[in-house]
Amino acid sequence: MNINNQTQAVLLLTTHLGKPTKSEPKPLSPTEWGRLAHWLKDHEVLPETLLRQDPADVLAAWADRTITPERIRHLLGRAGALGLASEKWARAGLWVLTRADPDYPARLKKRLKTDSPPVLFGCGRRNLLNLGGIAIIGSRHPSEQDLAFTARLGGEVAQQGLSVVSGGARGVDEAAVSGALERGGTAVSVLSDSLLRAATSARYRRALMAKDLVLVSPFNPDAGFDVGNAMARNKYIYCLADAAIVIAANRERGGTWNGAVENLKKGWVPLWVKPHQDPASGNSELARRGAQWLPAGELKIPTLLGRDHTELVDEPDKGLPYVLAADSSVSDGSAEYRAGSGSIDSPVAGQDVPDSQRGYALFLNRLKQLAAEAPVTQKQLLESGDFSRSQLSDWLKRAVRDGHVRRLSNPRRYQWEAQLFDDANPAGGATA
Repeated sequence: MNINNQTQAVLLLTTHLGKPTKSEPKPLSPTEWGRLAHWLKDHEVLPETLLRQDPADVLAAWADRTITPERIRHLLGRAGALGLASEKWARAGLWVLTRADPDYPARLKKRLKTDSPPVLFGCGRRNLLNLGGIAIIGSRHPSEQDLAFTARLGGEVAQQGLSVVSGGARGVDEAAVSGALERGGTAVSVLSDSLLRAATSARYRRALMAKDLVLVSPFNPDAGFDVGNAMARNKYIYCLADAAIVIAANRERGGTWNGAVENLKKGWVPLWVKPHQDPASGNSELARRGAQWLPAGELKIPTLLGRDHTELVDEPDKGLPYVLAADSSVSDGSAEYRAGSGSIDSPVAGQDVPDSQRGYALFLNRLKQLAAEAPVTQKQLLESGDFSRSQLSDWLKRAVRDGHVRRLSNPRRYQWEAQLFDDANPAGGATA
């Protein structure tokens, strides 16, 4: 994974790279990074400058009770740990977005301002993050009736051309996303933990390869479950969507309840709740606090969005001071990620290309992930993807011919030729 200096600085300053001891300084929170980023912009200092010069000198005029030059120096000194981590992320097909990147979700920046996450890790079709959709939220332990209702609801959202936005937890989250994907729709899953494991799981492989799904997290891809992270990610689910539906909430407790109440207070998106007969239920209390009952019958998206709904992605981005947009290295860094440095995202995303060409590009990305460090056999490749033996054979011959892989003998294996591909568009190579 090629990480430019701007992104490296932001990652080092804001991302956990393992479990720190109690005495070690913690990475900057989104709010803290927002304060520092504002100051850097006002003083025309790029984040990468902190990598080249002593932070005490760069921040001589900076005064903040919690963000000290010593803390900055310690965080920036973790370059070795970041290097090891980034190699692991690349092998799993992950990409990284910072708030300076042009395809960072506009809805997050406009709704959360400097509280939007400084870094997003993800896998899959990245542009889904800017398309909005309907958030479907609920318990990890729903009733069978609520589970079936959620799956149907996800399918209806998909049939009407919108993405389902949800978390990656079992229960309602999983049912909503599955319902959308089974109806040929798209989905955004905001994970609070274990992105690295999810990105390589067979559970998501087909949807990721088909570019119907994006998995995204503001937390280290290796992070395990943490209650605080699970609570914090709730606002990102709401802010990536255009309206939200709560299937079931426990009154006064749990992530579903807290996220819904926060959305009502902040007014991010219209909130709807599934009708519940118990007046003491969490859904009933949310309705008393301002949520609307989800109408019975056919789902009507315009009703959910409200008359005053506007597409945030169509509004001009006034920009936030995460790096100076005029600096050429910012656009260069974004291009590195769009080129697919270890990403499962198709390098021809957004272009009108034949399905066969897109399929070949996706195959090359999968091959790169598996064969970059050690040769793989045809059997291993067959087990890793959803393609036929004949299709695999044709694509392997083409990849050898195009110079992307080298075929080894005794036994027959395939080795990735990284230097021939890493800076190129795989779908734009020689054709069969």
